[in-house]
Amino acid sequence: MSTLPGMNPLHNTSALFARASRNSQRVIVPINDSALRKDTLGPAFYCVHDITGVAGSDFIDLARRLDMTAQFYGIQAPPKKMADVDFGSSIESLAEYYADALRRFQPEGPFFLGGFCAGAIIALDIALKMHAFGREVALLVAIDAVPENTRPQLQPWNPKYVAQLLCNLPGWFKHGGLSKQKDSHSLLRRVANNAIAIGNVALGRRPNDKFGGGHVIDGQMDLSRYPPEQRDFINRFYNACFAYFAASYSGEIVVYEASVKPLVHLPQLRSRWRGIAPQAEFVGITGTHLSMLREPYVGELAHDLGPRIGLHKPKEISSIAPTRMI
Repeated sequence: MSTLPGMNPLHNTSALFARASRNSQRVIVPINDSALRKDTLGPAFYCVHDITGVAGSDFIDLARRLDMTAQFYGIQAPPKKMADVDFGSSIESLAEYYADALRRFQPEGPFFLGGFCAGAIIALDIALKMHAFGREVALLVAIDAVPENTRPQLQPWNPKYVAQLLCNLPGWFKHGGLSKQKDSHSLLRRVANNAIAIGNVALGRRPNDKFGGGHVIDGQMDLSRYPPEQRDFINRFYNACFAYFAASYSGEIVVYEASVKPLVHLPQLRSRWRGIAPQAEFVGITGTHLSMLREPYVGELAHDLGPRIGLHKPKEISSIAPTRMI
Protein backbone atom coordinates (compact mmCIF):
# COMPACT_ATOMS: atom_id res chain seq x y z
CA MET A 1 0.00 0.00 0.00
CA SER A 2 1.47 3.33 -1.00
CA THR A 3 1.92 6.09 1.53
CA LEU A 4 0.63 9.59 0.93
CA PRO A 5 3.12 12.43 1.40
CA GLY A 6 3.45 13.38 5.05
CA MET A 7 1.47 10.41 6.30
CA ASN A 8 2.55 7.29 8.18
CA PRO A 9 2.11 3.90 6.51
CA LEU A 10 -0.46 1.51 7.93
CA HIS A 11 1.32 -1.25 9.80
CA ASN A 12 -1.30 -3.93 10.39
CA THR A 13 -3.25 -4.31 7.16
CA SER A 14 -4.86 -7.58 8.26
CA ALA A 15 -6.76 -5.69 10.95
CA LEU A 16 -8.00 -3.19 8.40
CA PHE A 17 -9.96 -5.77 6.48
CA ALA A 18 -11.53 -7.23 9.66
CA ARG A 19 -10.78 -10.74 8.48
CA ALA A 20 -12.22 -12.46 11.53
CA SER A 21 -13.11 -16.14 11.79
CA ARG A 22 -16.69 -17.23 11.30
CA ASN A 23 -16.95 -17.74 15.05
CA SER A 24 -15.95 -14.15 15.82
CA GLN A 25 -18.43 -11.95 17.66
CA ARG A 26 -16.28 -8.82 17.43
CA VAL A 27 -18.20 -5.66 16.56
CA ILE A 28 -15.61 -2.87 16.66
CA VAL A 29 -12.39 -3.18 14.67
CA PRO A 30 -9.45 -0.74 14.23
CA ILE A 31 -8.98 0.67 10.72
CA ASN A 32 -6.04 3.08 10.97
CA ASP A 33 -2.74 3.24 12.87
CA SER A 34 -4.10 5.63 15.48
CA ALA A 35 -6.70 3.06 16.45
CA LEU A 36 -4.06 0.31 16.62
CA ARG A 37 -1.68 2.20 18.90
CA LYS A 38 -2.38 1.69 22.60
CA ASP A 39 -0.97 5.08 23.60
CA THR A 40 -3.25 7.13 21.31
CA LEU A 41 -5.51 9.61 23.10
CA GLY A 42 -7.06 11.35 20.10
CA PRO A 43 -10.81 11.43 19.45
CA ALA A 44 -12.50 8.23 18.30
CA PHE A 45 -14.52 8.04 15.08
CA TYR A 46 -16.73 4.97 14.62
CA CYS A 47 -18.06 4.23 11.13
CA VAL A 48 -20.80 1.66 10.50
CA HIS A 49 -20.47 -0.95 7.76
CA ASP A 50 -22.22 -0.86 4.39
CA ILE A 51 -24.85 -3.34 3.17
CA THR A 52 -22.35 -6.24 3.27
CA GLY A 53 -21.93 -6.02 7.04
CA VAL A 54 -18.14 -5.77 6.66
CA ALA A 55 -16.24 -2.73 7.95
CA GLY A 56 -12.91 -2.84 6.21
CA SER A 57 -11.89 -2.11 2.65
CA ASP A 58 -14.46 0.65 2.07
CA PHE A 59 -12.96 2.74 4.87
CA ILE A 60 -9.22 2.17 4.42
CA ASP A 61 -8.46 5.21 2.25
CA LEU A 62 -10.51 7.56 4.42
CA ALA A 63 -9.04 6.10 7.63
CA ARG A 64 -5.52 6.56 6.29
CA ARG A 65 -6.24 10.17 5.43
CA LEU A 66 -7.57 10.80 8.96
CA ASP A 67 -4.79 8.94 10.77
CA MET A 68 -3.29 12.12 12.24
CA THR A 69 -6.74 13.40 13.25
CA ALA A 70 -8.67 10.54 14.86
CA GLN A 71 -8.73 6.91 15.88
CA PHE A 72 -10.79 5.33 13.12
CA TYR A 73 -12.84 2.26 14.03
CA GLY A 74 -15.21 0.24 11.90
CA ILE A 75 -18.46 -1.16 13.28
CA GLN A 76 -19.09 -4.55 11.65
CA ALA A 77 -21.69 -7.30 11.76
CA PRO A 78 -20.00 -10.13 13.70
CA PRO A 79 -19.51 -13.15 11.39
CA LYS A 80 -20.97 -15.54 13.97
CA LYS A 81 -24.15 -13.44 14.28
CA MET A 82 -24.79 -13.49 10.53
CA ALA A 83 -25.96 -17.09 10.83
CA ASP A 84 -28.75 -15.94 13.18
CA VAL A 85 -31.89 -15.68 11.04
CA ASP A 86 -33.13 -12.75 13.13
CA PHE A 87 -29.92 -10.73 13.13
CA GLY A 88 -30.25 -7.84 10.70
CA SER A 89 -34.02 -8.16 10.37
CA SER A 90 -34.56 -4.62 11.64
CA ILE A 91 -32.52 -1.42 11.82
CA GLU A 92 -33.58 -0.90 15.42
CA SER A 93 -32.25 -4.27 16.59
CA LEU A 94 -28.94 -3.80 14.75
CA ALA A 95 -28.54 -0.32 16.22
CA GLU A 96 -29.29 -1.61 19.71
CA TYR A 97 -26.71 -4.39 19.36
CA TYR A 98 -24.04 -2.00 18.06
CA ALA A 99 -24.87 0.72 20.60
CA ASP A 100 -24.43 -1.78 23.43
CA ALA A 101 -21.05 -2.82 22.00
CA LEU A 102 -20.03 0.81 21.63
CA ARG A 103 -20.94 1.65 25.23
CA ARG A 104 -18.82 -1.25 26.45
CA PHE A 105 -15.93 -0.33 24.13
CA GLN A 106 -15.98 3.33 25.19
CA PRO A 107 -17.84 3.52 28.52
CA GLU A 108 -17.72 7.30 28.83
CA GLY A 109 -17.19 10.52 26.96
CA PRO A 110 -18.41 11.88 23.63
CA PHE A 111 -17.32 10.46 20.29
CA PHE A 112 -17.84 10.79 16.52
CA LEU A 113 -20.18 8.45 14.69
CA GLY A 114 -20.71 7.85 10.98
CA GLY A 115 -21.93 5.41 8.40
CA PHE A 116 -21.57 4.75 4.70
CA CYS A 117 -24.44 3.67 2.47
CA ALA A 118 -26.96 1.67 4.53
CA GLY A 119 -24.63 2.02 7.50
CA ALA A 120 -25.63 5.68 7.76
CA ILE A 121 -29.17 4.57 8.58
CA ILE A 122 -27.91 2.37 11.42
CA ALA A 123 -25.62 5.18 12.60
CA LEU A 124 -28.62 7.51 12.85
CA ASP A 125 -30.50 5.05 15.04
CA ILE A 126 -27.39 4.37 17.16
CA ALA A 127 -27.06 8.13 17.73
CA LEU A 128 -30.70 8.34 18.81
CA LYS A 129 -30.20 5.46 21.24
CA MET A 130 -26.95 6.89 22.62
CA HIS A 131 -28.66 10.23 23.24
CA ALA A 132 -31.39 8.38 25.13
CA PHE A 133 -28.66 6.93 27.37
CA GLY A 134 -27.27 10.41 27.99
CA ARG A 135 -24.19 9.92 25.78
CA GLU A 136 -23.02 12.73 23.52
CA VAL A 137 -22.44 12.13 19.82
CA ALA A 138 -20.19 15.06 18.94
CA LEU A 139 -20.95 14.74 15.23
CA LEU A 140 -23.03 12.34 13.12
CA VAL A 141 -21.61 11.74 9.64
CA ALA A 142 -23.86 10.31 6.91
CA ILE A 143 -21.96 9.32 3.78
CA ASP A 144 -24.23 9.27 0.71
CA ALA A 145 -27.33 7.70 2.26
CA VAL A 146 -30.66 8.60 3.81
CA PRO A 147 -33.44 6.54 5.43
CA GLU A 148 -35.78 5.25 2.71
CA ASN A 149 -39.13 6.23 4.22
CA THR A 150 -38.64 9.97 3.94
CA ARG A 151 -40.46 12.27 1.58
CA PRO A 152 -38.55 13.16 -1.63
CA GLN A 153 -38.99 16.52 -3.30
CA LEU A 154 -39.43 15.20 -6.84
CA GLN A 155 -41.35 12.15 -8.09
CA PRO A 156 -39.92 10.01 -10.96
CA TRP A 157 -42.56 11.23 -13.40
CA ASN A 158 -41.71 14.89 -12.76
CA PRO A 159 -39.94 16.45 -15.81
CA LYS A 160 -37.36 18.01 -13.46
CA TYR A 161 -36.52 14.53 -12.15
CA VAL A 162 -35.92 13.25 -15.66
CA ALA A 163 -33.90 16.35 -16.57
CA GLN A 164 -31.61 15.86 -13.56
CA LEU A 165 -31.04 12.22 -14.54
CA LEU A 166 -30.04 13.31 -18.04
CA CYS A 167 -27.69 15.97 -16.66
CA ASN A 168 -26.11 13.27 -14.50
CA LEU A 169 -25.02 11.12 -17.47
CA PRO A 170 -21.78 12.97 -18.37
CA GLY A 171 -20.54 12.77 -14.79
CA TRP A 172 -21.35 9.07 -14.60
CA PHE A 173 -19.31 8.28 -17.70
CA LYS A 174 -16.44 10.46 -16.47
CA HIS A 175 -16.20 9.30 -12.86
CA GLY A 176 -16.55 5.53 -12.91
CA GLY A 177 -19.67 4.46 -14.75
CA LEU A 178 -20.45 2.29 -17.73
CA SER A 179 -17.58 3.58 -19.86
CA LYS A 180 -15.08 1.98 -17.43
CA GLN A 181 -16.59 -1.50 -17.66
CA LYS A 182 -13.92 -3.34 -19.68
CA ASP A 183 -15.50 -6.77 -19.29
CA SER A 184 -18.24 -7.10 -21.93
CA HIS A 185 -20.21 -9.51 -19.74
CA SER A 186 -20.18 -7.05 -16.84
CA LEU A 187 -21.19 -4.25 -19.17
CA LEU A 188 -24.15 -6.22 -20.57
CA ARG A 189 -25.24 -7.22 -17.08
CA ARG A 190 -25.07 -3.58 -15.97
CA VAL A 191 -27.13 -2.43 -18.97
CA ALA A 192 -29.74 -5.14 -18.38
CA ASN A 193 -30.04 -4.27 -14.69
CA ASN A 194 -30.47 -0.60 -15.47
CA ALA A 195 -33.08 -1.39 -18.13
CA ILE A 196 -35.09 -3.31 -15.51
CA ALA A 197 -34.69 -0.43 -13.08
CA ILE A 198 -35.93 2.04 -15.72
CA GLY A 199 -39.01 -0.14 -16.20
CA ASN A 200 -39.66 -0.17 -12.46
CA VAL A 201 -39.40 3.61 -12.30
CA ALA A 202 -41.80 3.94 -15.23
CA LEU A 203 -44.30 1.84 -13.26
CA GLY A 204 -43.92 4.12 -10.26
CA ARG A 205 -41.91 1.59 -8.26
CA ARG A 206 -38.52 2.06 -6.64
CA PRO A 207 -35.61 0.69 -8.68
CA ASN A 208 -35.20 -2.47 -6.58
CA ASP A 209 -38.79 -3.28 -5.64
CA LYS A 210 -39.77 -6.82 -6.56
CA PHE A 211 -43.11 -8.18 -7.63
CA GLY A 212 -45.07 -9.75 -4.78
CA GLY A 213 -43.59 -7.38 -2.19
CA GLY A 214 -40.20 -6.91 -0.65
CA HIS A 215 -36.99 -5.69 -2.23
CA VAL A 216 -34.17 -7.28 -4.16
CA ILE A 217 -30.55 -6.15 -4.17
CA ASP A 218 -29.34 -8.30 -7.08
CA GLY A 219 -29.63 -5.41 -9.49
CA GLN A 220 -27.15 -3.39 -7.46
CA MET A 221 -24.52 -5.96 -6.51
CA ASP A 222 -23.40 -9.52 -7.19
CA LEU A 223 -23.95 -11.65 -4.07
CA SER A 224 -22.42 -14.83 -5.49
CA ARG A 225 -18.98 -14.08 -3.99
CA TYR A 226 -20.31 -14.03 -0.43
CA PRO A 227 -20.88 -17.10 1.78
CA PRO A 228 -24.54 -18.18 2.24
CA GLU A 229 -24.84 -16.79 5.78
CA GLN A 230 -23.64 -13.39 4.64
CA ARG A 231 -25.93 -13.38 1.59
CA ASP A 232 -28.89 -14.04 3.87
CA PHE A 233 -27.79 -11.25 6.20
CA ILE A 234 -27.42 -8.82 3.29
CA ASN A 235 -30.95 -9.54 2.07
CA ARG A 236 -32.42 -9.22 5.58
CA PHE A 237 -30.56 -5.98 6.17
CA TYR A 238 -31.56 -4.59 2.77
CA ASN A 239 -35.25 -5.20 3.43
CA ALA A 240 -34.89 -3.78 6.94
CA CYS A 241 -33.73 -0.48 5.43
CA PHE A 242 -37.03 -0.15 3.54
CA ALA A 243 -39.06 -1.01 6.65
CA TYR A 244 -37.35 1.57 8.87
CA PHE A 245 -39.02 4.87 9.78
CA ALA A 246 -36.54 7.35 11.23
CA ALA A 247 -37.31 9.65 14.13
CA SER A 248 -36.19 13.26 14.01
CA TYR A 249 -32.60 13.99 14.97
CA SER A 250 -31.57 17.21 16.71
CA GLY A 251 -27.81 16.67 17.04
CA GLU A 252 -25.06 18.03 14.83
CA ILE A 253 -24.93 16.20 11.51
CA VAL A 254 -23.09 16.51 8.21
CA VAL A 255 -24.25 14.67 5.08
CA TYR A 256 -21.73 13.94 2.33
CA GLU A 257 -23.34 13.52 -1.08
CA ALA A 258 -21.74 12.03 -4.18
CA SER A 259 -21.87 14.49 -7.07
CA VAL A 260 -22.59 11.68 -9.54
CA LYS A 261 -25.96 10.02 -8.97
CA PRO A 262 -27.09 6.50 -9.97
CA LEU A 263 -28.13 6.14 -13.61
CA VAL A 264 -31.87 5.70 -13.04
CA HIS A 265 -32.49 6.95 -9.52
CA LEU A 266 -32.09 10.30 -7.77
CA PRO A 267 -31.41 9.79 -4.05
CA GLN A 268 -32.48 13.38 -3.26
CA LEU A 269 -30.53 13.31 -0.02
CA ARG A 270 -30.93 16.98 0.78
CA SER A 271 -34.70 17.25 0.62
CA ARG A 272 -35.17 13.93 2.41
CA TRP A 273 -32.69 14.56 5.24
CA ARG A 274 -34.29 17.93 5.94
CA GLY A 275 -37.45 16.07 6.97
CA ILE A 276 -35.46 14.29 9.71
CA ALA A 277 -32.76 16.80 10.60
CA PRO A 278 -33.47 20.34 9.35
CA GLN A 279 -30.15 21.49 10.84
CA ALA A 280 -28.11 19.06 8.69
CA GLU A 281 -25.21 20.48 6.70
CA PHE A 282 -24.65 19.10 3.19
CA VAL A 283 -21.35 18.75 1.37
CA GLY A 284 -21.01 17.54 -2.22
CA ILE A 285 -18.10 15.22 -3.00
CA THR A 286 -16.80 14.56 -6.51
CA GLY A 287 -17.36 10.96 -7.63
CA THR A 288 -19.94 8.21 -7.48
CA HIS A 289 -21.41 6.44 -4.45
CA LEU A 290 -18.47 4.01 -4.43
CA SER A 291 -15.62 6.11 -5.78
CA MET A 292 -16.09 8.96 -3.30
CA LEU A 293 -14.44 6.74 -0.66
CA ARG A 294 -11.51 5.81 -2.90
CA GLU A 295 -8.45 7.60 -4.18
CA PRO A 296 -8.30 10.20 -5.56
CA TYR A 297 -11.82 11.34 -4.65
CA VAL A 298 -11.60 10.45 -0.95
CA GLY A 299 -9.12 13.29 -0.43
CA GLU A 300 -11.96 15.75 -0.93
CA LEU A 301 -14.03 13.98 1.73
CA ALA A 302 -11.15 13.77 4.20
CA HIS A 303 -10.25 17.42 3.59
CA ASP A 304 -13.70 18.47 4.81
CA LEU A 305 -14.22 15.86 7.55
CA GLY A 306 -10.77 16.15 9.15
CA PRO A 307 -11.12 19.77 10.28
CA ARG A 308 -14.62 19.08 11.60
CA ILE A 309 -13.23 16.42 13.90
CA GLY A 310 -10.23 18.62 14.69
CA LEU A 311 -12.45 21.52 15.68
CA HIS A 312 -14.44 19.20 17.99
CA LYS A 313 -11.55 18.44 20.32
CA PRO A 314 -12.64 19.60 23.75
CA LYS A 315 -10.63 18.22 26.66
CA GLU A 316 -13.20 15.56 27.47
CA ILE A 317 -12.92 14.08 23.95
CA SER A 318 -9.17 14.15 23.44
CA SER A 319 -8.36 12.80 26.92
CA ILE A 320 -10.54 9.67 26.76
CA ALA A 321 -9.28 6.54 25.06
CA PRO A 322 -11.57 3.60 24.22
CA THR A 323 -11.08 0.52 26.38
CA ARG A 324 -10.63 -1.74 23.29
CA MET A 325 -12.28 -4.67 25.01
CA ILE A 326 -14.44 -5.77 22.06
